[in-house]
Amino acid sequence: MIYLVNEPDPAWDGTYVTVKDPASEGSEPLAIVEFEWCYAHKFGGPNDEVAAGHTLYGRGLQWYRAHEVINSRWLAAEQAINRVHSGYRPESWTKRKHYLLTFHDECFECLADGYKVQLARCSFREAVDGVVARLFENT
Repeated sequence: MIYLVNEPDPAWDGTYVTVKDPASEGSEPLAIVEFEWCYAHKFGGPNDEVAAGHTLYGRGLQWYRAHEVINSRWLAAEQAINRVHSGYRPESWTKRKHYLLTFHDECFECLADGYKVQLARCSFREAVDGVVARLFENT
């Protein structure tokens, strides 16, 4: 996942909006997040305008933040489904966590064993090219 990192402008007076174009060749502060052994993911709504409707609202969920969901119902449900498999190993679920990232227009959630974050200052294209190159390093 690649996303724009908030870098406040000390001169901003609140009277204008800056729209970022991902096709721009300009350098931006970016975070490149790799989720390790991602089992499942969700991407989409809700957005920040309906955050109060999220099932985790009122339980520590904040917008424009990254979270680890403790005692995740989603994680427990997925583990329960997998218990019926003849090769089920409960120890394979001990490292798995529920991560939730909230953005302006959407949320990203995943069940994964961990994550790595790399901060970069480059164009979106350069970041995507770097991620794609890493995906195909060992092929």
